[in-house]
Amino acid sequence: MTKSTSARAGFGFIVIASILFGTTGTAQQIADLSVSGLYVGAARQVIGGIALVLLALALGNRDLRHYFLSQAGVIAALGTLLYQVTFFIGISSNGVAVGTVVALGSAPMFTALLSKLVLGEPIKLVQVQVFTLVLVGIWLLMVGFSFRIELSLAMLASLAAGLGYAIYTVGAKQMIVAGADSTTALAVAFGGAVPIAIIILIAGDWDWLTSSVGFFTVLYLGLVPTAIAYYFFGRGLAVLPTASVATITLIEPVFAAILAIMILNESFFGIKIVGTVLVLLGLLILGRVESRSIK
Repeated sequence: MTKSTSARAGFGFIVIASILFGTTGTAQQIADLSVSGLYVGAARQVIGGIALVLLALALGNRDLRHYFLSQAGVIAALGTLLYQVTFFIGISSNGVAVGTVVALGSAPMFTALLSKLVLGEPIKLVQVQVFTLVLVGIWLLMVGFSFRIELSLAMLASLAAGLGYAIYTVGAKQMIVAGADSTTALAVAFGGAVPIAIIILIAGDWDWLTSSVGFFTVLYLGLVPTAIAYYFFGRGLAVLPTASVATITLIEPVFAAILAIMILNESFFGIKIVGTVLVLLGLLILGRVESRSIK
């Protein structure tokens, strides 16, 4: 397999992961769980973390312990936990649209800065240009022409989710650069925080998990948009720059919007169409640039 083919495949893997990520909001809306996002995120962390560890072991990766104890592994695990709990808190308080835009929109900026500081990856002008184009598209898609945002604790939670995303992405990339298989890196990132997530559930609210709706919703969130999605995410992260990966995953809200139209009967016209076109255009440009740059 050539390097250019690997880059194209990596781009495709991240797109697949992003599509699976995009089912999260719709699943929550259908389930209509009356529980804090803190506990939904913790439960998803437990299911997804255990599933990724089992997947890594099934694929023959036996060096998990080494990376669990590494600095990058510990930091990545804390990053995933920060992302999981603050993302769900953010969308519960800010609403799905604003919470998603702030969390996912800030993630590429945090990721670019951290990857520059930690991994020495350069911040390319084309990455900044594409990120700006995609972020404008997402803003129009999910928020429209509204520019009013109040810096509240809920908004800080959404920003913290973007930072958590950057931390675990860069931490996972560090492990991959150090020789870890991509599945191992993501298994460590998610599995390492499982004990803390279990403590959060035990000390807080876990009764909702005994209902069939709560149990199967979390099972879905832990297996599909977490374990399976992050398997593909890791495959793409192994061959693409971290900042580019963070930008490509911004296709998630686009697919989430499509699901909302098809399943939740939400409206889709005018400015939302423009926003979707801008996102897809930006990702198409980035895909071509990354494919050419790794030849």
